[in-house]
Amino acid sequence: MSAMFSQTCEYAIRAMIEIAKRPTGEFALAKDLAEKLNIPHQYLSKILQQLVRSRVLESTRGRLGGFRMVHKPDEVLLLEIVRPFEDIQKTEECILGEAKCSDATACPLHEFWKAVRTRYEEQLHTKTLGDFARFERPYQRKPKRESSRS
Repeated sequence: MSAMFSQTCEYAIRAMIEIAKRPTGEFALAKDLAEKLNIPHQYLSKILQQLVRSRVLESTRGRLGGFRMVHKPDEVLLLEIVRPFEDIQKTEECILGEAKCSDATACPLHEFWKAVRTRYEEQLHTKTLGDFARFERPYQRKPKRESSRS
């Protein structure tokens, strides 16, 4: 589980990335996604249904049904995936739990948290699902084998 997102939100992001990688209009079965992503099937089904209610996904029942994107991946902000599962307003609270914390009555971490919060919110509002679906892991070199000298 990540430090920034709940497990539910992390699963939603992972599932949405996987759906976004599919050809436009193709349905994905919750069972197949759950197996590929190693997420409990029933748990993932509930997450996907929440994304349908949020109008990020659409679903169709039946043999050829499943879940698919409502919009193109480049049109879906990270915020739209995160918002149904995270209390975004919670980032406005003092990180140390102080009742009053503002620029005028700052806690010791106020400036630090303000900068982190601002960057987090910027990313939620600018990064798209397409950005993540196109991600490729950097090439990793295999370590050189040491030659054995006799």
